Amino acid sequence: MAQGCKHRLPLVIRNVRIVNEGTITEGALLIDAAGRIAQVSTGTLSLDPKRRYSLVDGKGQYLLPGVIDTHVHFRDPGFTHKGDIASESRAAVAGGVTSFCDMPNTNPQTTTMEALRAKQASATGRAHANYAFYLGATSDNLDEIRHCDANIVPAIKLFMGSSTGGMQLTSEELVAAVFRESPLLIATHCETDSMIAEQLEAARLAFPQGIPFSEHAHIRSTASCVKSIQLAQRLAQTYSARLHVLHLSAAEELALFTDPKLRAEGKITCETCPHYLYFSDEDYDLLQWQIKCNPAIKGTKDRAALIEALKNGIIRTIGTDHAPHLVSEKLKDYEHSPSGIPSIQYSLLLMLNLAEREKIPFTQIVELMSHAPARLFGIEERGYIREGYFADLVFIAACEPRPLNSRGAESKCEWSPYDGMRTNYFVRRTLVNGKAAYCYVHGVQEPAGQPLSFNANRRDGKFV
Repeated sequence: MAQGCKHRLPLVIRNVRIVNEGTITEGALLIDAAGRIAQVSTGTLSLDPKRRYSLVDGKGQYLLPGVIDTHVHFRDPGFTHKGDIASESRAAVAGGVTSFCDMPNTNPQTTTMEALRAKQASATGRAHANYAFYLGATSDNLDEIRHCDANIVPAIKLFMGSSTGGMQLTSEELVAAVFRESPLLIATHCETDSMIAEQLEAARLAFPQGIPFSEHAHIRSTASCVKSIQLAQRLAQTYSARLHVLHLSAAEELALFTDPKLRAEGKITCETCPHYLYFSDEDYDLLQWQIKCNPAIKGTKDRAALIEALKNGIIRTIGTDHAPHLVSEKLKDYEHSPSGIPSIQYSLLLMLNLAEREKIPFTQIVELMSHAPARLFGIEERGYIREGYFADLVFIAACEPRPLNSRGAESKCEWSPYDGMRTNYFVRRTLVNGKAAYCYVHGVQEPAGQPLSFNANRRDGKFV
């Protein structure tokens, strides 16, 4: 492998800085022919002198467990002109993401186990990263939720506010039923539709010639998010359900997660996304449709509070909410421009740059993007550099500042609001199940993704 990216022999990785479980250590790894980590050593590997091995000299690069992105919209099936499992997982591995959990608002919606298994089957041989698919909650699929296959379903996705796909549940009675019946963690999109509708109508009256994109944070307000999160937390506590609130965007939301008892119990947790850490409402005039997403990007004080929450452990995971749309779709007026930001190829680099700027240890980024997603969702044998685990790995090299360039993006939509931002790091190599998935020199390799498996008894466990 010193001459190329493919290998069939056991693989020796040496001269790397292993970032794992709170430490950065000089070390070496042995990956067996089945794609699992056979040895992790800070000294000399124990090798069979009679065997042949492939070799990667890391040349002092960082070696991280591959990113697990538990929040993506790959648009497959039904919207494959925007993206599909093959194209978006290519972008994933080019960015060091080795596993993903895809959302259910596709066409058909993933609201039955039959539809979920069909999605899983469609990923076989096409996915460059490991894969799993959420089961979406609707007004009439409680029986599907009760009897879902906990070995393959990462969580139940509950839209408590409207977004792309029309899967929202706004009746408190129906929402309560999901919290009461779900055997798995419930991942929520928390906004309040009635409040959004009221603010949207006010904006129409205030801007009869067309609503500017800068109004997005007022229309999809912090108050709308807070009210929905408060309901979700109350129901989770009432029914002893595990709750993970997705894409936090505001300081006032964070205040709902600071109770020491709540944090100690570990059953109610939250996520944010890179775009809430990089952009603010001051960027709408310049970037407009490029940063329209749900929930909306809020103010500079909210961004600062979210960054601080990374440092103090309030935010437990980073997901991208990767949501590609074509430029031709996004270029419409405010009300008809769909919400969503593509970012999976850049998320790890963005977070490493943020860590360097904000003096956050790289080990904390690995905790947020690899370790905690594996624990929270009960993903088996991934998310760590441990002997016996699958060899999902990413090599990160430092570099002189270089711009991110969406012209080199693997995502089908071929644009990004991060275009031109400078990074001090790049993904040198990504391994998925011990196989080369991406090389900086050779590009994306053949699909090597496998279905993720989950601890079926994880509902009452303390994973974070």
